[in-house]
Amino acid sequence: MRRLAAVCLAAALGAASAHPMLVIGEVTIDPDPAVPGAPATLTLTLQDTSLAEVEDAVVFVELRAGPPPEGGSAPAGEPDVATDRLEEVSPGVYTATIAVPPAGAYTLTVRDRTYRQEEAVANVSVRLGEGETGAVSFVLPPTASGPTSLGSWLIWLVGVPLLAGVLVTVLVLRSGGREAGPGAAGPGEDGSPAEEPPEGGPRAPVSPGEGAG
Repeated sequence: MRRLAAVCLAAALGAASAHPMLVIGEVTIDPDPAVPGAPATLTLTLQDTSLAEVEDAVVFVELRAGPPPEGGSAPAGEPDVATDRLEEVSPGVYTATIAVPPAGAYTLTVRDRTYRQEEAVANVSVRLGEGETGAVSFVLPPTASGPTSLGSWLIWLVGVPLLAGVLVTVLVLRSGGREAGPGAAGPGEDGSPAEEPPEGGPRAPVSPGEGAG
């Protein structure tokens, strides 16, 4: 029963972390400053709103000359640089090697395709070949498979773990009651204490030999 409770808790928490919420990211480039025409390593770190690492994500990075599009939409046109799926080198950390494009201002696009039919996109502005780029932060919005309202996010973040905790508590208490079993009953057959005879009540009969003395 306790194993079942643990499985229920893990399942509930897993559902809560399956991308129905914002994903906070950061991208760096090495070497920094990047050298146009030379290879460089892009590193992405992904965390959810509880600062837990986002693992097993399917993410890609693109670079296009010019500023990001308005409204957070996906940029149009072919990118100057496009990576394959980034490799996860440690929990929540993804890397890829690129050829640094000519110096200038670019839109760096992060595409999250963890769900096959949905895509979360983040666009940020970076300058390459003109000094250090540093760590660039971005935010991936929730995918359509997750709730889009603040109230729904709170349900996922608070309600589901709370419900899982209540479920685990009930299952553990029920399991403890069953483990006690009927053998844990008291002196009486139904577990109640045995009754003592009242004062002045009937006593054991005395034999004739005992009364003669």
